[in-house]
Amino acid sequence: MKNKVLKFKKLIFVVLLLITSNSFAQNYYIPLNIQKAYKNGTRSSDGKPGANYWQNSSDYKIDVELNTKEDIIKGEAIITYHNNSPDTLKRIIFRLYQDFFRKGNARQWPIPDGDISEGVQITKLRIGDNEYDPDSDFPNWWMTNLSIRLKDPITPGSDTEIEIEWNFKLPTVRGLRMRKYDDGHYFIAYWYPQVAVYDDIDGWDRIEYLGTVEFYNDFNNYDVKITVPGDYVVWATGELQNRDEMLKQEIIERYKKATELDEVIQIITQEDYDDGRVTIRGNKHTWHFKAEKVPDFSFAASNKSNWDGVSLVVDSLTGRRVLTDVVYPENSDNWERAAEVSRASVEYMSFILPGVPFPYSHVTSFSNGTRRGGMETPMMANNGVSRRFTGMVILLFHEISHNYFPFYMGTNERKYAWMDEGWAVYLPTEIVNKYAPDYNYFGEEVKGYFYMAGHETELPLMVPTFQHNSWSSGRTAAYTRPAVAYHLLRDAMVDELFKRALKEYISRWSGKHPLPFDFFNTFEEIAGEDLGWFFQPWFFEFGYPDLAIKEVRTDNIVVVEKIGNMPVPVEITWWYEDGTGDMAYYSTAIWKDGKSIFEINLPEEKKIKKIEIGSETIPDVDEENNIWKAE
Repeated sequence: MKNKVLKFKKLIFVVLLLITSNSFAQNYYIPLNIQKAYKNGTRSSDGKPGANYWQNSSDYKIDVELNTKEDIIKGEAIITYHNNSPDTLKRIIFRLYQDFFRKGNARQWPIPDGDISEGVQITKLRIGDNEYDPDSDFPNWWMTNLSIRLKDPITPGSDTEIEIEWNFKLPTVRGLRMRKYDDGHYFIAYWYPQVAVYDDIDGWDRIEYLGTVEFYNDFNNYDVKITVPGDYVVWATGELQNRDEMLKQEIIERYKKATELDEVIQIITQEDYDDGRVTIRGNKHTWHFKAEKVPDFSFAASNKSNWDGVSLVVDSLTGRRVLTDVVYPENSDNWERAAEVSRASVEYMSFILPGVPFPYSHVTSFSNGTRRGGMETPMMANNGVSRRFTGMVILLFHEISHNYFPFYMGTNERKYAWMDEGWAVYLPTEIVNKYAPDYNYFGEEVKGYFYMAGHETELPLMVPTFQHNSWSSGRTAAYTRPAVAYHLLRDAMVDELFKRALKEYISRWSGKHPLPFDFFNTFEEIAGEDLGWFFQPWFFEFGYPDLAIKEVRTDNIVVVEKIGNMPVPVEITWWYEDGTGDMAYYSTAIWKDGKSIFEINLPEEKKIKKIEIGSETIPDVDEENNIWKAE
């Protein structure tokens, strides 16, 4: 009898544990295709990958030539596609990104006439044992996706070899995220036929690249040989395999110093180019790079860019070092300090927030010499030249941080850009404060959000990113609103718990494809409580943040009302008639009980003249109701 009672108690405990572990996210709206993933066991309600989780991948072996006289990319590749799914694939989808510039294609981004081209020209395609004729076998070539019905389906657990040859004309006027920027100055991304993601949520990713959506890629292996004119240097994702065959010994020695020292080393200068001290003599050189388990591959090439580098230890346990190097044209404003800032950025992310050692061996920031924006790729970034030093700091950190999100964490930026861009906006805050203490970085981001908050074109974050046709709507949903939300979530959870939850989320999903629900569920499990009071309004709902001073009673009790549905902290400042004053702060967590009223007891020993709530880092769409004055 005693054993039966013990078994019954254990059963009750297990049932209660299951109920508790699955209770937090029950009220969130979960679309049917995602519900199916939970049913199939590829996802779990505790925020961990499910027992049946899988993802596909490819091995790319590419030979490519950059023709700098005609600005043409010509390549051939052998791709081994690994179908780890339980499904038989009857078609395959290739992404042909440079068809964005193909004449007649739809676009969400303006391009000049000089960049319009014939798009990607495929001259050979073999899948398995079957040849495909570009003229007769490609009936479903849409904007940038080439969908091919397979002659022989790809069975579960099998590997399929694909052979493909292609070429395209590089954009040279304005481009998009890549192009020829000047004679002798190239950044090449979105450049090879890429097998689209096939996942447990949607099957094939059919979202088109029309200019606004960015990354959602499998984790692949790359073996890439890049042929360029003999006086060009190439920087790329992954590790250079034949450095001794490309660069002169003095440059190699400087490079080695940069990988070993904590001080910035000028690896290549203008004098080195002028004196012929950079590359080994030859009309053409083929640079050989390898990269493992990364979601994309890009490269830069130049025969006149400065190259600075410095390294740091990112993992105290192993002593692993990371090279933070920068490539830039002479006279790029402030870029002589770019390597220093890059190092500080990687150090902050490795040890402070997210507090995870930088995942790759190097990160190379390439200055394109123009005033136009920035773009991330794994281990590489393509940055414009900011007029101010502060702008350079923000941009460098922002693009480098993408190596965590969406590269180390394979988030679907095409559907949920806030899962990476929001972090890239929020994370630089403390570094910017260090380098530019007089610039209120996060206050400016908050301001950018609440100018848009509550307007009819502002959509909830869970509306897929690719469905945003308004620039301001998409920008708010991808960048400013989620950055503010992450800041307030940290405020609500308390710093240590927030950091622990973020590190656990990264630990669970690095090298995989997390969904928003995996993020929500992980944070709730680590917090040990239902965070729906926060996640529901900030990520799922229309709405806005708005606090107001509802009334001030004679006993100095201030009644603060949450008029908007978005929970935010309360910062209250008051002044006495004698000119003195004080302030108090209450975290976002004061609203977790669902109430819309919060009462604050102020001291009664002096008569209060004025009360004000809010600050530059707390979004509030109506600041006129934030002030009370004694009559």
